[in-house]
Amino acid sequence: MRKAFVSALLTLLFLSACQTSEEEKIYQTLRQREEAFQKKDLSLYLSCISGGYQDKGEDFDRLKDRMEGYFKTFDRIEYSAWDRSVQITGENAEVVQQFQLEVERGGKRKHYSGKESLFLKKDRGKWKITKGL
Repeated sequence: MRKAFVSALLTLLFLSACQTSEEEKIYQTLRQREEAFQKKDLSLYLSCISGGYQDKGEDFDRLKDRMEGYFKTFDRIEYSAWDRSVQITGENAEVVQQFQLEVERGGKRKHYSGKESLFLKKDRGKWKITKGL
């Protein structure tokens, strides 16, 4: 009986280790967003954003225009985030994290840093940002 229990437990642990957790999937989206900043890749950036994005009067199309402007305007964009907490409730999640953003244009640099709250929703198996940018 004990061997069967240990065997079943090990099997369950192995199977759960093979699956990507929802939190890890959220981290993948956030890493992809970070990579999009570094590469100034609008398509990659938008792949992290929900078509239903809405925040402070800005929808997906306005966000797209704003980010396209940033990627064209700045010679270099460096973004990093840390001290991240993730709260998942069903198909929705909230991420609170510290961030630092540095942009450069014509040799002049500007630094921004602070705390951001991002809201995500699971869309066809992928977590996408719906609010908070």
